[in-house]
Amino acid sequence: MLISKTTAPLLALLLAASAYGVENVKVSGGAKYWYQTTAKQDAARNDMFQQNTSVGVAAVELGVSADLYEGLKGKASVIGLDSLGLEQSFVKDISSAGAGREADKGYYRTQIWISEANLDYKIANTSVIVGRQALNTPLLFTERWNASYNTFDAAVLINSDLPYTTLVAGYVHQHNGGSSAGNATATNFPSTTMHDGSYYGFGSSYDGTKVTDGKRRAYAFGAMIKPPVENLAVNLWYYNINSTFTAYWADAEYKNSGLFFGIQNAGINLAASGIDDAMITAAKVGYSVDKFSADISCSTTATGENGTATIANAATGDKSKVYTQSVFQDGAFVGARDTDAIRAAASYQFDGLKLTASLQNAEQTSKEGMEFDLIASAKLGKYVSLTGIYIHQDVDEKTAADFKNDAIRLIAAVKF
Repeated sequence: MLISKTTAPLLALLLAASAYGVENVKVSGGAKYWYQTTAKQDAARNDMFQQNTSVGVAAVELGVSADLYEGLKGKASVIGLDSLGLEQSFVKDISSAGAGREADKGYYRTQIWISEANLDYKIANTSVIVGRQALNTPLLFTERWNASYNTFDAAVLINSDLPYTTLVAGYVHQHNGGSSAGNATATNFPSTTMHDGSYYGFGSSYDGTKVTDGKRRAYAFGAMIKPPVENLAVNLWYYNINSTFTAYWADAEYKNSGLFFGIQNAGINLAASGIDDAMITAAKVGYSVDKFSADISCSTTATGENGTATIANAATGDKSKVYTQSVFQDGAFVGARDTDAIRAAASYQFDGLKLTASLQNAEQTSKEGMEFDLIASAKLGKYVSLTGIYIHQDVDEKTAADFKNDAIRLIAAVKF
């Protein structure tokens, strides 16, 4: 089935039209306001809570799912983003869906798009999911840290006939991840989704006024294995993006009596000639007891020349599944060539409040960065959640001016 830009709306219409005789209809939704302010200690000496150092946007989402026929389920969601006019005095930029704005479209206007619209058919031990959907694989996945989240027009086949093993095969026709436009808003803030949530093929480019669709498709194949050894899990993945790269990911994790051991290895081979292959290896050891948990992780990437691929989410070029990523120094940092990183973290779950602190150091050929993060997450009743994050980053540039960042991120969300 060819998944085009019209597929998702058609699937949404089909889901709505199938309302006659459907069962288990569930309506869900939510709203959030996402805000971040940053003080950068450099020559400009910008302070927090000023308009020119702050980004933010409001998001509202509404979704419906239902059992349409025997073995067939449907799901559709729509999301809307709006600056609420706060760019007039409160924020300088929106935090997401700013990347790739075309010249004839207003930057701060309301943006609405269908984020999910898919059909899921299951027979015996095989499921087929077709349409616009979220994905969760090591090198191609949906990121939900921002105000909006990226999704994919895809077809996914899942089978669990083999003992201890779940096999996955996926075809991705297009996506709306921010990497299609260099993954940045007007103020160079990471943009998880494209402006208007527009969907493009892989390899797309942006010249400052319009996006040129690369029309490259992605294929992913995975095996998720839970062998007879209790509490052990192994994941193996292979990716191919037409005329762009091939990649692999392998990990193994073991959990027992509060102990955690994990190892990861991934590599990317770019199609362009003369470019070194990229590779990363990471390990993590952790322990949890009652409401407390702590862990330490490390990672290293292969030395490569300029142009060597960064091992991060292929849809955004930003976040990563690698153990050592932090808030600012994330996958785009720890997954870059010639990078050694170490990270220690601890968390405690109070009644209604979770506190997490982490310290990370990442060294590259041209710079070394230290980051401290303190995250507080609270729930107020069943429907309201609040998240506050403090980030301190200290970067020693070996060929440029050093700088420090202090940032506060606040997210208020309501689910219904």
